[in-house]
Amino acid sequence: MKKFVAFLMITAVFALMLGGCKSSSDQQNKTAESAGTAAAVTEAPTEAATEAPTEAPTVAPKAVDASWFDDAVFIGDSITLALDYYCASDPDALGNAQFVCGTSLGYHNALLDLDDGNAVHPVFQGETILAESAAQATGANKVFILLGVNDIGTYGADDTMDTAKTFAEHLLALSPDVEIYFQSTTPMVAEEESGWLNNDKISDFNTQLQAYCEESGYHFIDVYHQVCDENGALREDYCSDPDEQGIHFNNDGCAVWVNCLKTSVAE
Repeated sequence: MKKFVAFLMITAVFALMLGGCKSSSDQQNKTAESAGTAAAVTEAPTEAATEAPTEAPTVAPKAVDASWFDDAVFIGDSITLALDYYCASDPDALGNAQFVCGTSLGYHNALLDLDDGNAVHPVFQGETILAESAAQATGANKVFILLGVNDIGTYGADDTMDTAKTFAEHLLALSPDVEIYFQSTTPMVAEEESGWLNNDKISDFNTQLQAYCEESGYHFIDVYHQVCDENGALREDYCSDPDEQGIHFNNDGCAVWVNCLKTSVAE
């Protein structure tokens, strides 16, 4: 009987030991699984947070003061005459800039002699002068030229470009130290375009003029694209004669033109 009781006690102790071993083994397995899971989470590749690149803010070029144009002269036709009148009424526009303009003046007829019957030379201080002598007559150091609308229809863009080059050569022969600023020929109202003169021909000339300026070291100011609409025509709200010639500027157009000049020369 004592042997039987002893046997039961040994059996119970052995069972307890096996149960303890199993619990310990299960706990180790769970610990290992947890460690493996943690390792898997820890070792998973992490991606650095990416931020969308910040675009540099667009900064409008600062405009020069009106006094910057005090030593400038503007050569042009009736389009530039409108700018002359606008500036005469607003001293804060282009300062004391001077104007040498002639109605219907162009690169071609500007090269005619003073006594030529077909000439339309400008008048400065009561005297008829050649446009090429504008800097010499006014003492200006900067010359702004805007011609072409009276040439392109008759002579075409290519011939007008050749004549513009000749005009610049004549001007520099008289005033070799001046800075030359060619302004693009401005557009016309769409309804006034024709096969003879249209915005495509004007744009063709402007493309050649810009290339010439880049090659020759002259300044080029793109007034055209500041005053045109999405189709490349002169905006009617900038035009003083939309139902007639469709090429001249009103005060709103001149204000945009002045701002274009002030910001372009500041760049």
